[in-house]
Amino acid sequence: MRILSQSDPFCSRFINEIRLILKQGWYHPVFKGVDPIGRILMFVVNDYLEIKDVNIPHSYLDEFKDAFSELLDNYRDRLVDVSVLHAFNGVPVHDCDENIQGILAELGFSSMGDGERYIRGGVVEPRSRREVYRMLFNQHRIHQDSRFENETMALEHMSEVRDDFALRGRCEMFRVDLHSMAAAHQLHQGTSLRGHQVWAKLAHFQRLLTIRNVVASEEDDDILQFFSEHNDPTVYMDRHAMKRSEFRKLISPLVRSGHLVQDYRGGFKTVTPLPKSDLWEVKRDYLRELVSQYPVVSLKQVERLAGSPFSAEEISDVLHEFEEDGTLIKGFLVDDLQDICWGRQEMLEDSTSLRKTRDLVVPPSDNLIHYFGGILRERFAFGSAYMVFHNEEPIAAFKANTRDGTIEITDFVGDSDLEKEALRVMKEFAWEHDTRLTGKLYEKLRTR
Repeated sequence: MRILSQSDPFCSRFINEIRLILKQGWYHPVFKGVDPIGRILMFVVNDYLEIKDVNIPHSYLDEFKDAFSELLDNYRDRLVDVSVLHAFNGVPVHDCDENIQGILAELGFSSMGDGERYIRGGVVEPRSRREVYRMLFNQHRIHQDSRFENETMALEHMSEVRDDFALRGRCEMFRVDLHSMAAAHQLHQGTSLRGHQVWAKLAHFQRLLTIRNVVASEEDDDILQFFSEHNDPTVYMDRHAMKRSEFRKLISPLVRSGHLVQDYRGGFKTVTPLPKSDLWEVKRDYLRELVSQYPVVSLKQVERLAGSPFSAEEISDVLHEFEEDGTLIKGFLVDDLQDICWGRQEMLEDSTSLRKTRDLVVPPSDNLIHYFGGILRERFAFGSAYMVFHNEEPIAAFKANTRDGTIEITDFVGDSDLEKEALRVMKEFAWEHDTRLTGKLYEKLRTR
């Protein structure tokens, strides 16, 4: 017995005969030898397999069970390992006879608890978005009960940080800016896995270079050798009679690839990969640390958070390792979200003990903005922007230019009914950062 798709060459050649015997429409025909005997109406949506109906004669059920199990297992190679079944031979799955129920149980299907569908490969434990966001902000030290006392403590617990905006939200008191702390904390400025300029310690950039696994060209050996022994770019420019613009053009690709970083004194330093390290071990440890910071996360969100050096298959392998050791659960974990998510059970259980999160703004320089990338695009049509949260829900997003102690608003999208609340949260955000809101759009919003 074989289960094929209509795009299969065998089906394409005899598609008219198949549709004459079975039915018009798009489905997966089931063959016994060369004869079409049944069909499966199913499709992939949001990283899971939606099976609307299965039509198979009862005399072929035992053979079909083995073929269908193999088909579902093969979908895992496409990173689809959760299936939702609605009906079998036109009968809702909960109303099927004991024979069908036994076959579905052997295939791994169980009730979703809604009296309508069965699920395979996942669980159904939905929680409100507010609970998920509350636990997320608490885990990332943005919740009012988990913020650090000052910027020094916050910086020590962050592997990388882009600017003062990302650092300020994680501490109660902000006395010294990031540039002033760079020397005391031995920070360097380099390129993250997502292509952003970030401040971090040299060991972190060594780890990122190992993950990138990119070898510099032989033409760049000279400059890498020089900055492994020196750090003053002026000496290099004088030695090669080079203008600063020419020097910048020379080192920019090396900075982007992670082979060079700029230190706190304005000089440059060559980054070397971690010695005697296994690439997959380094990648896996990095992904495990990343995933452990999020109470609920989807595969697409992890891809955005991790960056281009990681493939979806590598991320999926790590998530499955977490699932096997009981760290993560997989399934439908968020209300009103028909996406397969991975969640940390112990984090989700602790969310009820937390207070409601304060109103806040997540700046585009914060790593959390990649977590909310889907909402930012779908609801506000922005790729990157400041996100305004009120009552633990995103209500607005705005773009702005920051210079000379001001935040000049250039674009704003939000719920018209909550516009005043959004403006209030934006003002509090500006006050917390010791800046002020400006711009024609801000004046227009204020006078509405």
